[in-house]
Amino acid sequence: MEKQHSFWEREEWLTPPDLLITGGGIVGASTALFYKEKYPDHDVIIADKGITPEGASTRNAGFSCIGSVSEHLADLEISGEETVFNRIERRWNGLQLLRKTIGDDVMDYENTGGFEIFKDDAIYKTCADKITWFNQKLMDRLGLDDVYSESEYEGYPAIFNRVEGAINSGKLMRNLYERLAKAGVRIWWNCKAERIDSSSVLFESGLEMKPKKTVVAVNGFTQRLEDLPIKPARGFVLVTKPIQDFKWKGTFHYDEGYVYFRNVGDRLLLGGGRNVAKDEETTDQFGTNQKIREYLTQFANDTLKLPENWEIDIEWSGIMGMTENKEPIIQQIKPGVWVAAGLSGMGIAIGMQVAADLVKSLD
Repeated sequence: MEKQHSFWEREEWLTPPDLLITGGGIVGASTALFYKEKYPDHDVIIADKGITPEGASTRNAGFSCIGSVSEHLADLEISGEETVFNRIERRWNGLQLLRKTIGDDVMDYENTGGFEIFKDDAIYKTCADKITWFNQKLMDRLGLDDVYSESEYEGYPAIFNRVEGAINSGKLMRNLYERLAKAGVRIWWNCKAERIDSSSVLFESGLEMKPKKTVVAVNGFTQRLEDLPIKPARGFVLVTKPIQDFKWKGTFHYDEGYVYFRNVGDRLLLGGGRNVAKDEETTDQFGTNQKIREYLTQFANDTLKLPENWEIDIEWSGIMGMTENKEPIIQQIKPGVWVAAGLSGMGIAIGMQVAADLVKSLD
C-alpha cells in the first residue's frame, strides 16, 4: 500500500520551495547560501542522495591549488593559451571567494606552498624553461609575482608554487551546512532524484515536488538525470597510519597532476593515478581499482621511499564530473531548470565561484 503523508507533513514539510537544489556538494550548498543571501525570504531545499554530500566535496584530498606547470603545458596543447589562463584565473578567484566566505581558520587553511616533483630530467627542463613565461602571464592577469620557481625536494628536481595550500574539506563542508541551517535552508539527506522536468522533480521514494526553480548540481552523477557532456571520473585516495620522522611536509604533485599527495600531520595522504586506468575509472560507481592502488603503493615505496613498515589507515573513492575542455557547464537547460556541473577535479578551487555565477542567472 502506498504511503500517505500526513496533513502536517503536507502543510509544513512538503510545501513546494522557491528553489530546489539536487546535489549537496560544494556547488549545491554554495548555491543555496548565496541564493538565500540574495533572497532571504525564499524557501530553499537541498536534496542529496547520500547521508553526507556524495560525490567529491568531502571525498577529495583537501588541496587549494591552481595547477602545476606540467598540467598547464598539457592543457595548452589541447585548449590554447586564452582558455588555460582563464581557467587559472577562475581557480585563483574561486579560492579567494572560498577563503573570504568560509574563513581560513574555520577550514584549517594553510598556505603551505606546493611542489611539483620530477623524475625525468627532460620533462623537468621543459617545464622549468617555461617558469619565467608563466610568471609574467600570471603577473599580467592576476597581479601575482613569481608564483613558480625552481627548487628541489628530497633529492628530486621540483618546481615550487608559492600560492598553493591545504584545507580540511570536512570542516569546510560542515561549516557550510551549519550556516545553511541558520539561514533556514531545508536539507533532505538520503533523497535521490530520479527525474527532473520543467515543472517537477520525482524522487526515488515516489515523492514528487513542484518547485518554482530547480538546480541540478550533482556533478559526476549528472548523466543519471540529464544528457549533458559531463563524464564521471572516479578518484582514489588513501591515508596512512602515522609515520615516524615523516619528511614530506606540504602539498605535492607529480605527472601533470595525476598523482597528488600531502601530509596530514605525520600521515601521508596520497591520491590519483587515474591515468593508469582512465577508461575503467570513467564510472560513477564508488570502489577501488586494484591496478591504481598497486601503482600508488609502488609510488609510495619507490618514489617517496616510505619506511618498510608503513600501513594504510583508510582508503576511499570520490566521483568527479569531467568535461572535454575542463570548463564547467553553468546554464539553463529547460524552463525552470538550471545545471552547474563538470568541475573537472577542481571543485574546491572553483565550486563557490561556479555557484556565485549560477545565482546571478537565477533572477
